[in-house]
Amino acid sequence: MTNPYLVRRRADYDTLRQGIEAIQIRAATEGRDLTEAELTSVRSQGEQAQALAAEITDLTEIHNRHAAVASMAADLAEPTETRAVSGTTTRDRDPGHYRSETDGGRHSFFADLYRSRAQGDEDAGRRLTEHTRALSTGTNGPGVVPPRWLTDEFELLARQGRSLANAVRNIPLGDDPRPITLPKQTVGTDTVVAEQAAENNPVVGTDVWDSDVDTVTPRPTAGKQIVSRQMIDMASPAIDQLIYGDLLSVYNDQIERKVGAALITAAGAAITTFATEAAFNGTLPAVPAYDAVVDTSLAVWNARKRPADLLAMTVNRWGKFKKLKDSTGRPLIPASTAGPMNVVGVGSVAMAGQLDELGVIATDGIGSGTAYPESVLALRASDTLLFESNVTRFRFEEVVGPESVVLGIWAYSAVIVRQSGKSVKRFVVTAAS
Repeated sequence: MTNPYLVRRRADYDTLRQGIEAIQIRAATEGRDLTEAELTSVRSQGEQAQALAAEITDLTEIHNRHAAVASMAADLAEPTETRAVSGTTTRDRDPGHYRSETDGGRHSFFADLYRSRAQGDEDAGRRLTEHTRALSTGTNGPGVVPPRWLTDEFELLARQGRSLANAVRNIPLGDDPRPITLPKQTVGTDTVVAEQAAENNPVVGTDVWDSDVDTVTPRPTAGKQIVSRQMIDMASPAIDQLIYGDLLSVYNDQIERKVGAALITAAGAAITTFATEAAFNGTLPAVPAYDAVVDTSLAVWNARKRPADLLAMTVNRWGKFKKLKDSTGRPLIPASTAGPMNVVGVGSVAMAGQLDELGVIATDGIGSGTAYPESVLALRASDTLLFESNVTRFRFEEVVGPESVVLGIWAYSAVIVRQSGKSVKRFVVTAAS
């Protein structure tokens, strides 16, 4: 049985690995060394990946040990039915994977369906195949035996998932959701450091340095689903995994939007405002859309004294960037890095692409792409912190009566953009026309 949490942590690790590789591949393709910003990002993501790898190693060892014990128990309990007829022995065709709990069943058909499709669980797929092969779907009892095509055609709802949320710094809270105090400097010693005018002149000194704190209060994100007892009983023992999986995917969407909203708020007033889409597209040879990217990223550099490294926008906005063409109809953002000419950006596999040396993240987390005003954010990823606790899954029976069971999730999270908003700036498209 695949551990959903372990699958998620492995996906988080793969995302970090791909991010690190993308930065290095970009530098190698352009024939240059890593910039200071890129090196800092690689180191930051590398530290996260190291901690995550240690966690995955420990969890995998525990999971494998549990699986080995369960496998031995299953071998001992393998159901076999025999009867003597004229000296022959027969074996029941049913492999027994989906018997009821009272008959010793340990697996749910629909849970295996979910695991094999969504999580790539080979054991679940094998059980489904053996079950389908053993049973007939002929004219007797139509609809009683789930047909084989369900295994391959099980359809999950399409959701954004975590793109922007995985790009910023992720700090786990574990099971401790208490408020967090982050110290910061508010006043520097700029006025007291100066060149000495003459020998023996006194050095200027006053008490000007000061500090303060940012307090981050994690807030719960939760949801519950009321399920009929019939559904739970008929799909025993694990139909609830399907529901938990959907709740977790919605939770990931909520976290993505939470990070996007925090960045938009921290960015403050727009560096550039386009009244319409026509103003965004401009008239050649001017490319105001690209100029806005440059101006916004430079605004981060000037305010933060460090360059931005990411550009976040809606999926539709990225499509509008890719539609930009020169006077001969050639795209300004080609799909390949092979021999780029007369371009302002480069498409990439690891991310959505690249603009003005910024990695592009296209996400629904900052808007649907169909509603206005619409923001495009230039940011320094390491200055945005996402705090998350462990996700608790709960199940209550008979809360609203014997006919219903409540399944739900509960987790704490918080987002803060450091440097008082200096590390993120934005430009805005106000309306379609």
